[in-house]
Amino acid sequence: MNALGLVVFVLVFGSSFEFFLNEGKKVCYGDLGCFSIDDPFDNTLGYLPESPEAIHFGLTLYTRTNSRTGVNLGYNDSASVARSSFNPNNPVKIIIHGYMANAYEPWVLNISSLFLKKEDCNVITVNWKNGARKIYPASAANTRVVGAAVAKFLEMLRNKHGVKMENVHVIGHSLGAQTSGYIGSRTPNMGRITGMDPAGPLFERYAEQVRLDPSDAKFVDVIHSDALPIEDAGFGTRKSCGHIDFFPNGGGHQPGCPPAYKTGVEELLTLRFNEAFLSVACSHERSYIYFAESLAAEPCKFTAYPCDSYEDFVKGTCNVCGDSPCPVMGNDAILSQSRRGNFYLVTNAQNPYCKNT
Repeated sequence: MNALGLVVFVLVFGSSFEFFLNEGKKVCYGDLGCFSIDDPFDNTLGYLPESPEAIHFGLTLYTRTNSRTGVNLGYNDSASVARSSFNPNNPVKIIIHGYMANAYEPWVLNISSLFLKKEDCNVITVNWKNGARKIYPASAANTRVVGAAVAKFLEMLRNKHGVKMENVHVIGHSLGAQTSGYIGSRTPNMGRITGMDPAGPLFERYAEQVRLDPSDAKFVDVIHSDALPIEDAGFGTRKSCGHIDFFPNGGGHQPGCPPAYKTGVEELLTLRFNEAFLSVACSHERSYIYFAESLAAEPCKFTAYPCDSYEDFVKGTCNVCGDSPCPVMGNDAILSQSRRGNFYLVTNAQNPYCKNT
């Protein structure tokens, strides 16, 4: 096994002894229900989800009234919503971070701010920082509890505050994108999910109940920015999992990112696992950078084209969209929600990433 393979193997798989310890077991967390590792949820090498308290689950509301200082909400506390500036008539945007991250990452706060500049809405960030900083299979297991808690929160918004689920848009990165799928599967008629480079390891080869898929919302759009094999330090998935799947620069290594094999080894050997993950995650992070840029008031659009493969797209054999407008990657993908399939585009290597073609 080469050094890069060692980095990825340790970060993602760690030890699988938990499977033999927990086989057939389950955990229950009150109104969130019970969770087991029985088929089809046998994708976490035996790790069971931790409790909301253990993973430090939290919800923070931002509106135009309190755009800089968020207000904490309880997922099953209707009074906390009533006391806040939450407006049930406005769209609801829910942002979920991924592996080794938290809800106060600059990109989370930036997207929150951009949404509020663009429209009068309720932005809710989901924090599960303790649950996201475990060995990867344990964090993958924790996404189920996060999804259940957010779904319970949405149920309360619908039943107690009259929020229409069609007005809910969940935006998740990495494991947060897979979490979005769990939310959607528990929330009938949810409007939209945007998956920003959904995590591939321990999800890609499993049933739709385990991963994000088009049935999880009325419209599911996905940005693939790190869809390389795991042995090449790819943390995303090549599997199409939305109504529209965007593959910028082919969906693999993104221009401007350092080769993954040159990074991560030193951090791993000195047991700095968080730094090791971040050092090979440049392409993985590009998905939320592209989405944020799509929200900004820029004239350039991430126009994408239908094609059988990126190779054919590069050859210029499929740079038309027929009678319908070409879909745009990012926030405006909703304007092409009748389209289906895989779409390709190229970006610049640095900010601004949108490339006029």
